[in-house]
Amino acid sequence: MSDEIVREFLVESAENLDLLDRELVQLEKDPRNRERLGSIFRTIHTIKGTCGFLGFTKLESVAHVGENLLSRLRDGALALTPEITTALLQMVDAVRQMLQSIETTENEGERNDAELIKTLTRLQQGAAQSAATNQPSAPTEEVQGRTADKHALQPAAKAEKPKDQAAAAPPAVNSSSEVKTKEALPSAKSEAAEHEKGAQQEAMAASQAEQGSRGVSEGSIRVDVVLLDKLMNLVGELVLARNQVLQYSNHSKDTGIVAPSQRLNLITTELQEGVMKTRMQPIGNIWSKFPRTVRDVATSCGKQVRIEMFGQDTELDKTIIEAIKDPLTHLVRNSVDHGIERPETRVAAGKNAEGCLTLRAYHEGGHHQHGAITYEHTTRSQSSS
Repeated sequence: MSDEIVREFLVESAENLDLLDRELVQLEKDPRNRERLGSIFRTIHTIKGTCGFLGFTKLESVAHVGENLLSRLRDGALALTPEITTALLQMVDAVRQMLQSIETTENEGERNDAELIKTLTRLQQGAAQSAATNQPSAPTEEVQGRTADKHALQPAAKAEKPKDQAAAAPPAVNSSSEVKTKEALPSAKSEAAEHEKGAQQEAMAASQAEQGSRGVSEGSIRVDVVLLDKLMNLVGELVLARNQVLQYSNHSKDTGIVAPSQRLNLITTELQEGVMKTRMQPIGNIWSKFPRTVRDVATSCGKQVRIEMFGQDTELDKTIIEAIKDPLTHLVRNSVDHGIERPETRVAAGKNAEGCLTLRAYHEGGHHQHGAITYEHTTRSQSSS
């Protein structure tokens, strides 16, 4: 039972890490997208909680410090920068490597992630120091404590603060300094109520997200590839038996075998197509890793490159998907490294500083999943408007 739990954890975490790669790259383009930021935070929180339950302490420590950094981003205490994005992606890589080690050796391996943890902690503490530097001065230690509590409130609670301030506004006869102090610092009771309400709203949103994901998961199941291969082999044997029956019925004078053989032919054909569909996968499954690849290569080369993908839903057999994954990755890396110039070179040539890599896939010359795929790979020297 324990092995089954670990296996399920490895499968789900691998899927979540691939999702994190995509979402972090997208978040860098749209740092104000709070929905995506909340999704990233929940994913890391899930991985951290599960690995803590299973006793993977090294994995938990790396995920925990990444979660703390994401918490500061989610609370608005820190703005996303390329350095933070790179550090979070390095955290994802570290978690992925530990998961691979757990899968092969049943332990996290001899790792030392002290430098990564130090970097993530430094970025998080930098946000705290920045908040402390920008904090307005207060007349007393009590006021300073209240101000610190105010900065610790969730964004949902901050949004309701002006309403509470208006209700708690002091009479006009108070001195100017007293009025400013009371307006800027709500009572401890009001803060607690706001904080509790914000926590309730966040818990409700997480619950709704969980219910939504649970509904999606109930519509599909995971099937071992070995089982699919076995089904394919059995269907192949059934097709051979079907052909023999059809051949016999065509030459037989027994009219009673004609109808059953035709029925067998229909059922076998539908079964074969159904099993083949279970092996079909959208090419987007391997394309989903390319935005991260383009970002990493472009950053290391000092280039500005974006990627555009069309036809991600085009389906191929799993064996073909696995066969073309590495060659496509090599093409994408070479396109960014050698096919697109540096920004200053492009600007000097009258081009936009940002280059564009376009991927397009579609079926051609066949019907549905039986058609051949045409894969187009284009490196555009000038981004389109």
